[in-house]
Amino acid sequence: MDEPQLDKLENMDLLMKLRKGDEAAFIKIYNQYRSKIYTYAYQLCKSSDIAEEIVQEVFIKIWQKKEQLNLELSFNAYIKKITLNHVLNYLKKTARERALQEQILYTIETSSNRTEDHILEKELRQIYDEAIARLPQQKKIIYQLCRLQELSHDEIALKLNISKNTVKNHMVEASRSIRDYVSKNGSIICFIITSSNYFHSN
Repeated sequence: MDEPQLDKLENMDLLMKLRKGDEAAFIKIYNQYRSKIYTYAYQLCKSSDIAEEIVQEVFIKIWQKKEQLNLELSFNAYIKKITLNHVLNYLKKTARERALQEQILYTIETSSNRTEDHILEKELRQIYDEAIARLPQQKKIIYQLCRLQELSHDEIALKLNISKNTVKNHMVEASRSIRDYVSKNGSIICFIITSSNYFHSN
């Protein structure tokens, strides 16, 4: 940021008046440095809207800290430092807000997914129970012993005093019957989940 074309004495006089709260001096400094601050801010943030905001913030800062101006230091370097600090603060704030926004969106999405999963699970359980209830008594008992009590085919055969092959045949037929019922009465997603998680034959 190049030094504006002000006579050094004139520049010093304006700064001295600014320190005393002279609004006319402040306006003149504003008009002299505004475009320079805007250009520097824009180079840093690549946004005209943000650069305009930075210009306003820089001059508000200058007015608020006018009594602390060090007349022995370069005013150009001073406002350049202020501009840089405001741009960096803005970028940090934007990054935090973006992270917060992403976290909020993630929370909403995961919460929504949990709700949808709960609804789907409820639908799945209801249709699944209906399908089991419609099975013939023997197939129902064998299916429940296998899927709900997790008995092996050998254990079921021994418990019911039937052959292992009979247990296997009943399981195949029961699984097919339940799949057919779910496919006709449930959603496609419900059917897919049911098929993959519930209907594997031993």
